[in-house]
Amino acid sequence: MDLMSTFSPGKIFSILSLALLPCLLHAQARVQVRVEPVIRAPITEQLPLSGSVLSPRYSDLTTQESGLVVSLEVDTGDRVEQGDLLLQLDGELTRLELERLLARQEEAKLTYEDAKRLADEGRRLINDRNISKSQYESRLATEAKEETKLRQLNTQVRMQQLKFERHKLRAPFSGVIGSRRTELGEWLGAGNSAMQLVQIDPLRVQANVPERYFGEVRAGTPVSISVDAYPGMPIQARVEKIVMVTNSDTRSFTARMDIPNTDEKLAPGMSAHLVFKLGGAGSVPVLQVPADAVVRRGDGSAIVWVVRSDTAQAVPVGIGRRDRQRVEVGSGELAEGELVVTLGNESLRPGQQVTAIQD
Repeated sequence: MDLMSTFSPGKIFSILSLALLPCLLHAQARVQVRVEPVIRAPITEQLPLSGSVLSPRYSDLTTQESGLVVSLEVDTGDRVEQGDLLLQLDGELTRLELERLLARQEEAKLTYEDAKRLADEGRRLINDRNISKSQYESRLATEAKEETKLRQLNTQVRMQQLKFERHKLRAPFSGVIGSRRTELGEWLGAGNSAMQLVQIDPLRVQANVPERYFGEVRAGTPVSISVDAYPGMPIQARVEKIVMVTNSDTRSFTARMDIPNTDEKLAPGMSAHLVFKLGGAGSVPVLQVPADAVVRRGDGSAIVWVVRSDTAQAVPVGIGRRDRQRVEVGSGELAEGELVVTLGNESLRPGQQVTAIQD
């Protein structure tokens, strides 16, 4: 059947008008949107990673002498300071030998002083020829011999003092006794581990960073550190050192941060959540838009809506680095200072008239 024979031209025009009316109304409708300006500034990218809290120093402590444990001053979990006495071995024989050497040292000192007195007297008498040359030389030889004996005994005393001191185990640094591996009355061999000492202030936070950030994460990079035990209480720190060796299995390198722990709230072995702040004031300024201004398309591309002459225009952009609020964009059609839509951009159409509201 012929359409024209069924409907008159007037009816066809009415039907088409009704069908196009919503589109015409939509195109003519002015919508209200919120906008913010495009800026050019350095951007701080946030890189979240997981890490671990470690002790920068821990040591299996050993004695340098063998002996019977006669004194234990600490137990597992005790806090110690550098130089504190931890345990002592039986050193009675060493002490007695030290006392014998000290007595000999005192005797040698008196003998040397007497020989030195006679030698000094000979130096005065030889000028007036009141002493023979052989007597003078004999006194000088006796002085030199007694001085050598005294020096030898001084060395022996010092060696014995060190040997006696090595029967004592002292803390090489401040920390906490992680474990104790000997008991009172046990025989402890030289070089056998007696206890473990762990440093807890400062502590070290360590994380594996993907190798593509090797040029951006460096010494001095700011990082925010938080642990599950204290949510909402981040610790602000900076990268202390980058280990310049990458792991070929994980394609990553290691970043280390030392943090104070004077209040002992943290402990080695805790897990840590880190946010590295890349870029910043020293970075090259780039075009940025608010993150809410970016609209993702189904094919993975992105656009922003720009308000030009009260009209919305879609501008394709490439997405770069981002922080919590702004995104780096690359586009030859976008300029610094232009207004982009941050609220109300989900249903905009090209050429649609808008009323822009800016805070």
